[in-house]
Amino acid sequence: MDPLMNFKGERILVTGGVGYLGSNLISQLIQNGCDEVHSIDLERNEEQNPNITFHQVNLLDFPSLSDVVKEIKPTLVYHLAANLNRSRDFSIVQQLMDVNFTGTANILNALEDVPYKNFVYTSTSEVYGGTAITPPFKEIGGFVPASPYSLSKYCGEMALKTFSELKEKKYTILRMFNFLGLNMPTNFFPSQLKEKLDRNENFSMTLGEQVRDYLYLSDVIEALLLAGLTENTNQVYNVCSGEGVSIREMAEKAKTKMNSASNIEFGALPYRDNEVWNMVGDNSKIQKYLGWRQKTSIWKYFEE
Repeated sequence: MDPLMNFKGERILVTGGVGYLGSNLISQLIQNGCDEVHSIDLERNEEQNPNITFHQVNLLDFPSLSDVVKEIKPTLVYHLAANLNRSRDFSIVQQLMDVNFTGTANILNALEDVPYKNFVYTSTSEVYGGTAITPPFKEIGGFVPASPYSLSKYCGEMALKTFSELKEKKYTILRMFNFLGLNMPTNFFPSQLKEKLDRNENFSMTLGEQVRDYLYLSDVIEALLLAGLTENTNQVYNVCSGEGVSIREMAEKAKTKMNSASNIEFGALPYRDNEVWNMVGDNSKIQKYLGWRQKTSIWKYFEE
């Protein structure tokens, strides 16, 4: 355990705590000394751990949510819960706004009378979009979100900033770029690729010209921990490597590392509408103010 990241004595609320990122965060919080973590999620987790209390609550059910939050009285909040539908179909904007904007507003209102130290909100690199800015993306405005999902997450950012300004509360916004790690869900490109390569099966994909900025999971978790404890609050930070890798390069390098006999079928799938071709971030701010550094190569994922 890093002695500089000691969460002993904290009472921590994690929304989306049953999800991939949330469950890994909770495990690390406990390793770093926290003995009281509360998870709010739509799903139920049967894990038996005296340090974790699971609350099955819908963020859109404000009365139930408010009762649970008032019972917990967290000293630190990690808001990870979200609808992650990244479709470019604008007809789904309402269902995304319901969870990612209204759900965020509900958790904030439930916390109004709770004197927490920091509210950490996980936003997305997809808020950067359109032609207004060029990579590497800095933590600035003046951009058009790339999808209904990123629009809803950006609205969540604005809700948090407005609420925190009105109520004189502290917050930290993390714009998460792509990441990968052991046992990640199967609906992401790296996990789908790895599964096919492991089975020596053909893998269909686009031409792979999209450039993405990936981190290994442990580096993302460390950014979350540092964000929770930082004195440099009321800021937006990119969580990224600062380096791009094309999807094609990832596929080719992964095949070599795994010594796979799979045939990668480049161009078998079409590109998405409104594709963001180069999504690479600038991480100088998180390095300067949170003391964060990338420690693990992303290629570890294909060697595990």
